[in-house]
Amino acid sequence: MMLRSIVSALVVFALVGCSNGTVALAPAVGSQTWQLVAGGSAQSEALQTADYYPSAITIDAGDSITWTNTAVEPHTVSIPPAGMSLPLGPPQPPVGGNVFDGTTYISSGFFNKGATYTVRFTKPGTYKVYCLIHQPEMYATITVRPQGAALPENQAAYTAAGLADFTIDINAAAASVLAFPYAIDGIDLAAGIQPGAPNGPPTQSSVVRFLHGMTLDSTTTIPVGTTLTWHNISQFPHTVALPAAGQPLPGGPPTQPAAGGTTYDGSTYVNSGILGPGSTFSLTFTKAGTYAYYCLFHDDEGMVGTVVVR
Repeated sequence: MMLRSIVSALVVFALVGCSNGTVALAPAVGSQTWQLVAGGSAQSEALQTADYYPSAITIDAGDSITWTNTAVEPHTVSIPPAGMSLPLGPPQPPVGGNVFDGTTYISSGFFNKGATYTVRFTKPGTYKVYCLIHQPEMYATITVRPQGAALPENQAAYTAAGLADFTIDINAAAASVLAFPYAIDGIDLAAGIQPGAPNGPPTQSSVVRFLHGMTLDSTTTIPVGTTLTWHNISQFPHTVALPAAGQPLPGGPPTQPAAGGTTYDGSTYVNSGILGPGSTFSLTFTKAGTYAYYCLFHDDEGMVGTVVVR
């Protein structure tokens, strides 16, 4: 199953270039459009990568780059002029259009799975591309040479380099599951995990699942009265949110504050609030039943767990 998911993701990498929301740009004479990828995933979105593939490319002035997002996790393509700091705050809507002349900040805003964003580069220079959501680990370098200059690589070489980088990142995410640091089927669970997390250096690999052992299974069985503790051992934010039994989650942003306290009997909504890297949340289950819980940031990526209380 793991190999099949990775192979499917690699096929997407090789086939990027279909237009799904991109703005068509009239090409300059002699220019070309390069196909790159933003982010990636495998195992039904459980394994996530936060990188551009490849993360460095050399093109000519007048050329365009089309980035395709292949994962449910949203990303941005944000390009400041050399020397400008990235804007502070949450990711903004699209800004600046689709032509980068080296002087004006442009950004795709959020773009989701299957969406594309195309930028034409008109001025020689070396520029950084950032994902505003996944800082500081997700960035790329674009080197723009004068129009007509000889280029070091062709599209096939960049596609192959991207595939190789993606394979390394996705395998690192898979390996981090095997580094689950707590007793298997114990009272300590992981709310996300990644290599070296949460105190290691920034990494492009992460697992967006609730774990109680060295698998992606998210069902935990406990006796009444047990207190479970979730540990965020990744650099992504997560939550542990439990609606009243049989009810949908309340509306609201994933950043909503903690609610409901630290005991749960299935009758009220409980939410940990944002769990940053290294944060924990403990909850005591006082009534038998089967209860679903969610990460409000990543439930659409399958980050949903179940607690069976007996």
